[in-house]
Formats: sequence, structure tokens, C-alpha cells
Amino acid sequence: MKKRRIGIDLGGTKISFIDLYSPAEVLCEKHIDTPHEKEAILKSIIEHVREMLAESDEEEPAGIGIAVAGQINPIKQSVVFSPNLPFKTEFPIGKMLEQAVQIPVRIGNDANAAAIGEKVFGAAVEMEDFIVLTLGTGIGSGVFTNGEPLLGHRRAACEAGHMVIDPAGPPCGCGRAGCLEAFASGSAIERNAEKVFGKPMSAKEVCDAAKADDEKAVSILKEAGERLGEGIASLINIFNPEAVFFTGSLANAPHHHYFEPAIETARKASFGTMGDGVRFEISELKENIGLLGAAALV
Repeated sequence: MKKRRIGIDLGGTKISFIDLYSPAEVLCEKHIDTPHEKEAILKSIIEHVREMLAESDEEEPAGIGIAVAGQINPIKQSVVFSPNLPFKTEFPIGKMLEQAVQIPVRIGNDANAAAIGEKVFGAAVEMEDFIVLTLGTGIGSGVFTNGEPLLGHRRAACEAGHMVIDPAGPPCGCGRAGCLEAFASGSAIERNAEKVFGKPMSAKEVCDAAKADDEKAVSILKEAGERLGEGIASLINIFNPEAVFFTGSLANAPHHHYFEPAIETARKASFGTMGDGVRFEISELKENIGLLGAAALV
């Protein structure tokens, strides 16, 4: 029997909500800007969940899943740390939401949820070993090995965005320097664009400029793509995946200027012939993969 569930994708710049029975039977979907304070984030999520419940006369949801960009403690239903969100100390956002709406809540890392979404609803249904990279404000990663998500001792494994690829590199939101995220994410692209163009630009604006063949924008994306490829090469060497899927807002970046340099670098830099047979694909679920993964947590 199909069960109604609510999925929430809590990202650095926006919060997305979905109320559904299945991807083909969606009752409601909403998107809002992410508030700057953690208490405001909780308040906003509670308000929108209550609105979704009030707007529908369907059966009560079986549960609510929250996918968050950061380190998660699923037992305490809390965000432990998030570099791109105002969670620098542990905050039991899942537990507090559950108490407020009296519906079971499950919480997980957004990239791990995305990998689950790709396995359940996407092109990885029959795959045992694959990687999902969420490319947006930051960089997240979810890894499946032998048909199971790789979560680690504290359910915080596979933070590929925070592996250091150059110790002398720019500062990262996590507090370290030279992380993959600091070179290849949307925030990294925006930082470099402000230096090159002398004005603030969003990652989307840089991508649009590159699509219009602006040489400066093309150069920024190419550099970010090559750095992304260096990180992917390490992931290939460690996990030996069948495929790497790209999701998130940067999945819409111009393929020739961002993804081709990444794929070419990954194949060349990976150990021996390990990169030769890897499939590189933009997820068909794209930006909805986090929401579907969050709902699947229920």
C-alpha cells in the first residue's frame, strides 16, 4: 500500500518541500529561501509543513524526511555541523519538528539521500557501486557500495567536498583550506567571478555568461571543472564505481565548459585504467533528487 510522505531538502540557499505518495503522484511542492538563523529555519519549516498538512484532506503522512547539507546525527535527529548553514553546534531540528507537528521525522545527509533517491527512482536502480555528487552552494557526495549506502560509524561518511586537494588553496566554509568545495562549487565559482569581473555574480550568471561564450566566464568554469575532476579521480581510486552521477543546481552548468574538463581530468588522473569504464551522467532527477531522497528516508 502506498503511503504519503513529506520530504524536505534543506540547502544553503533554499529549502524545498514535497508532499507525495510517489514521484508520479505529487500532492504539493514548495520552495523558499533559506533563513539566516537556525531558529528561523526551524520556525519556517514548521510553518510550511503545517500549511501542507492543512491544505490537503489526504491521510496523515507516514513520516517526514529531512535531507540536510552537513553532518547528521540520525539517532538524535540533529544537525551536528554544516559549513553552509548556521549549524556550527549540534541542533536537534528533526526532533523539534517532530514534537511540533506530531509526525515521525527522519533526518539524513542530503548527498546520502540523493544517492538513495538515485538508487530508488533513477538510473542506478540496477547498480551496486556508484557515486552521486551534489553540486550547488557546496559539494556533497553519496556512495553506494555492494548495493548499500556507505554511511560510516557516525553516519557521516563520504564528505568528498571536504577532502583537501590543495592545502595552499582558498579557505572553505568548513574552516579548513583547499577543500574540493573551495575550488569547484557554486560558492567557489561566485568567489572567483567577483575577482575576475570586479562585481558580485551568482553561479547561474557565470554559467549563463559562459553559454554566451564570455571568455572570462568560460575560464572560471573550466578551472572549477578541472578541480572537480581531480577530486573525482580520488573517488574513483578509492571506491571503483560503475558510474558517477551529477545533481544539484550546477547540473545545469554548460557541459562543454564545466563537466567535460571534469570528466577528462578524472579519467586522466585516476589510477591505471580505473577511470576508463566509468559512466558519467547528469542525473535525470537533477534538482529533485534531494527531495525524493528525503522522502525516501521515511
